[in-house]
Amino acid sequence: MGRSLSNHPSPDLEEPESSTGLQPSDLLALPQPQSSALTWMIRREAVTFIEVMAFLGGEEGETHALLAELRDRGFVREIEVRGERHYCVHMASKRRRVLSPIFWHALDEDAEQGREEQD
Repeated sequence: MGRSLSNHPSPDLEEPESSTGLQPSDLLALPQPQSSALTWMIRREAVTFIEVMAFLGGEEGETHALLAELRDRGFVREIEVRGERHYCVHMASKRRRVLSPIFWHALDEDAEQGREEQD
């Protein structure tokens, strides 16, 4: 087969995908209170605990539990704004699309075959 003519990354050198951050598809899999809160929070830059509690219409303990779970899953981050704790949604970075090694192999073969035909 000879040397590879394509300049593609080795599957062994691919960057690991980060599991932190919210993917849009995650909103579909979450229970209603969590998905509603996240959708609402996405539309705002940062919200306070009181604002989240008012949005949910819940109690303090329930709001703490919801925010703690979202934070632990990497969907929400806590930040300090002028000495007050705020919460903001952490969106996942776009995943790099990785093409199958079979695809790259087929491209290599096509390129080699084309080169041999030119010679």
